[in-house]
Amino acid sequence: MEREILDKKPGGHDPGECPARRPLWDRLYPWAYHVLRVGLGGIFIYAGVAKLFQAQAFAHSLAQFDLLPDALVPVVALGLPALELLAGLGLVLQVRGSLAVISSLLLIFLAVLGYAILRDLDIDCGCFLLEEIGARNSVKAAFWRDLVMVAATFFLFWAPRVHGAAPFLSKRHK
Repeated sequence: MEREILDKKPGGHDPGECPARRPLWDRLYPWAYHVLRVGLGGIFIYAGVAKLFQAQAFAHSLAQFDLLPDALVPVVALGLPALELLAGLGLVLQVRGSLAVISSLLLIFLAVLGYAILRDLDIDCGCFLLEEIGARNSVKAAFWRDLVMVAATFFLFWAPRVHGAAPFLSKRHK
């Protein structure tokens, strides 16, 4: 009995077992992992590029939060989108540490958006700029959207630890 348990892979199935007989989750996990990883990376790439092309509008959005000294607004208006772009590219290209950077950014964004909600600020969040300028309740919508993205980062952190190696590193999923 113990030998049987030791012979199983981290996903809980025998190495020689037919893939179609594996539990549904074990078959869907690699797809879900890749879709979420590439999707989340793509969102950050898009947001970073959009803000870099509209740096003045993003600087205006940042200034509306009234959290930064005026001298830092232009620096953050260029640095934050560049960091988003690089972290998104890193996540898509599977660069170690990219998910941690994206998770940290999302937690900072949630704190800033929570601050705006508590202060009842009627401003655009500056997340994707053109799509949100003039939108009502964009701060609240962005807060909920970021919560969903945080859930995706939890999955991306958690799933490889439960299933062994990340799907792109595992020979079993090739």
